[in-house]
Parts: sequence; structure tokens; C-alpha cells
Amino acid sequence: MKDSQFFANPANLHFEFPLPDKEARFKELVLYISHQCTDDPTYSKIKLLKILFFADFESYGAHGVPITGLPYRKLPYGPCPVDFPRLQEEMLRNKQIQIFARRVYEHSSQRLFPLQEPTFDFVSARDISIVDGWVRFFWNKTAKEVSEYSHGKAWKVTKDAELIPYEAVFISDEPVTFEDLSRVKELASKYGWKL
Repeated sequence: MKDSQFFANPANLHFEFPLPDKEARFKELVLYISHQCTDDPTYSKIKLLKILFFADFESYGAHGVPITGLPYRKLPYGPCPVDFPRLQEEMLRNKQIQIFARRVYEHSSQRLFPLQEPTFDFVSARDISIVDGWVRFFWNKTAKEVSEYSHGKAWKVTKDAELIPYEAVFISDEPVTFEDLSRVKELASKYGWKL
């Protein structure tokens, strides 16, 4: 199947992946990120959700498989794992996390505090490296800044409350350059695409 046929058919898009232990992977990452962000004064649930989203989508873009494989939905403050409320409740019930309301500048935010160490049974060093990159990228950024950053083109082309396909990672937020246009024309000529 040609690449153009793959992307032209929405049935070929991936909204989640049947990875083994994906909920355990997710919970492990929640614990890990919460540990890593303990000293970040702006850490909040919103930041946690965006780190998870960007790490999952970067892993898919770079390696063809996300870290958790969970589906993400477009919500007003940015992408969120579909099952987050249920998974958070399970983690609270199992005494893996606590949630504190905390003032961050002029707003109140929820901050997840880890009550356990992550086990690293379900995630790899490569996964952790990707997550660490997003932890550093969002360090000291407010929930508003993190949320606005998550509202790129991939988020904008998805309707409210719809699932975001993992292939959205390939949609660039950068402006189209002259070189981009030249490359598209070259590929269109090569593959017989109509422009």
C-alpha cells in the first residue's frame, strides 16, 4: 500500500494501541513524572497530562509505538487520556497518589503527589528518556502556558471531545517553507498526485 493511500483512509489511523499492561504503564509514568516534578513550583495535573500526551506521541513518531498506547481526547485545556478520571481514582484508592490543591500564581491547581516509587516494570529506558525531555521542556511553565502549547495544529484539526489520532504527531506547527513546497511538488510529480 502506498503512503498516500494509507493517510487518505481514516480507517488506517491509530487512536490507541493494544500494548500489554497499558494501564500499568500509564500509572507507572504518573508516579515517575510526579516524582520528577516534585520541585517544579508550577507542576499540576494539567502539566502531567500534557507530558504524558507529548511523550506518547513523540514515541509513536520516532519509534512507531507509543509508550502507553492509551487514547487521547481533545478537551478545552488540551489533550487528555480518555480513561484518566477512572485511572486517577484507582490510584487514589490504591494509595499510589494523593491530590493537593495548590496556589500557582493567581490560580488554584491540582497537584498529584506520589505515595510510591515507580517500579519500572513496564517502561523502558528509552521511554523514560522521552518523558524526561518533556519534563525539562515544561519545567517552570504554568498550566496556561502548557495548555496553550498543546493547542497546535493537530489539536486544532480535531473536533471537541474527539479522539486524536497518533498520526497527528506528523502535523507540523511550523510555517510552510519554500523548500517544503518544492518537495511537495517533486513528490506530486513522482507519484502522480493532483495539486
